[in-house]
Amino acid sequence: MLIYCEGAAQIRHHTTGLIYDIQADELDWSQVGGDEGPMGASTHYQAQLEHPELGLLTWDIWEYPVGVENSTARNVNGHEVIHDLRYGLEHVPDIEDADDWINPYIPNDPYEIFKESITEANVLVNTSGSAEGTGLINRMVFSHYITAMEAFLCDALLNAVSDDTTARGRLLKELKGLREQKFTLNEIAADPDIVISSLQNHLRSIVYHNLVVVGDLFKIALDIDIFQFIDDKDFLFKAVLLRHDCVRRNGKDKDGNILDVFTKDFVIETGQAIRFFIASLALAMDQRVFRGITEKLEKLEAELSLSGS
Repeated sequence: MLIYCEGAAQIRHHTTGLIYDIQADELDWSQVGGDEGPMGASTHYQAQLEHPELGLLTWDIWEYPVGVENSTARNVNGHEVIHDLRYGLEHVPDIEDADDWINPYIPNDPYEIFKESITEANVLVNTSGSAEGTGLINRMVFSHYITAMEAFLCDALLNAVSDDTTARGRLLKELKGLREQKFTLNEIAADPDIVISSLQNHLRSIVYHNLVVVGDLFKIALDIDIFQFIDDKDFLFKAVLLRHDCVRRNGKDKDGNILDVFTKDFVIETGQAIRFFIASLALAMDQRVFRGITEKLEKLEAELSLSGS
């Protein structure tokens, strides 16, 4: 099943009476809960938006049983909904090589892939980018930088969790959408790795440009604060939002105005900020692995020393 979300919501403020538009592409959906019922697993999906005037707004979808949209709900913080978004679940169409989608490959060198990707993008914007802020190549490279960042964050976390039982345990304990999942003996017998695969599928469902959510995952699993590696959080958060305008509205804002911020200098600055962020995070992840190996070696040496005395 796939989540679809279309159109725009119009919400009237309960005090001021002002009407605000919420576009579908402003929402990021993720799995936030689950349970087991008489007809199998149920799954709870939610999109949250912290609006500067309306406060926290949420839209919810429940899937139960598997493959069926059971119900939807919304919470607009006491304001009036004049017109709502169109949202729900739809079946995934049949595609060739579906197994590649069900069991996608996780590269074991996401940082090397990130570096190659960023380097090629840098060459493109430096040789073919334009000084003006509306050029297509500038917008393509800008969007690619954000995508490369997302890919690294996803693959690096998947690798770390797959290799580290402690990290897996932390996520299984803390993430509400995972800790309530239950499996029958038949399911476990059919797939001995069902816990790891369920965790991986959950992590793949995350929208990795939602840096707040991603930051929570890295902190829970690896005890790494990713925001310590971002010099200017506001700049990067704004870049993520601008990427929506590039890929969803062809470089225009939600009111149809052409955005002219994507100058060559701005695009290059964005790439440099993302490169520094990811390089610093990758180093911290490697150092964490090294510390773990060092601690194991020291423990082994101590045990050998005791056994030889």
